Amino acid sequence: MYIEMDRYELGFSDLGIFNTFRIMKFNRTMPVLNGSYTLNRDLDDDYEIGFTCARSPLGNNQYQEYPMKLSRLPICQFIKSYGHEYQHLYLNYSNTPYCPPEGFCPFPKGLYWFKNMHIDSNIFPPVFPEGYYRCYLDVYHVPTKKHMHHQAFYTRIRKELLKTEIPV
Repeated sequence: MYIEMDRYELGFSDLGIFNTFRIMKFNRTMPVLNGSYTLNRDLDDDYEIGFTCARSPLGNNQYQEYPMKLSRLPICQFIKSYGHEYQHLYLNYSNTPYCPPEGFCPFPKGLYWFKNMHIDSNIFPPVFPEGYYRCYLDVYHVPTKKHMHHQAFYTRIRKELLKTEIPV
């Protein structure tokens, strides 16, 4: 299975500066994420984060909601639930804080960077369907019910063709 990151789009953000992310090719073959962001406030349980995906089997921008998602949770609960388990995806490619098994809170404000981060295809089961995916990451401020941040990642998942010899 191959995961090809296609592009990153920032819809809007009231949380900081997120406009330096770029998807580029590493060694002309592997797409990687590079860039930095400045988070201008600590994120605690006054904020909720959610991650949703949609799939376009043909790549014609007709996306259908896909059941793969991380439902909206308060930031601290989100970090405690998913942070330690998935930090291997970014830990060696970023200066984001290490997440112990018990999590941490709040997520501190500051300057964070990603350098040559790629997605390991082993996190997906082999039966994961091919296609083009659009994944949204959204952050909400709970007390004011304000949508604070919206970004999108576009990627393509394709399966490796296996050469098999047919007996004659």
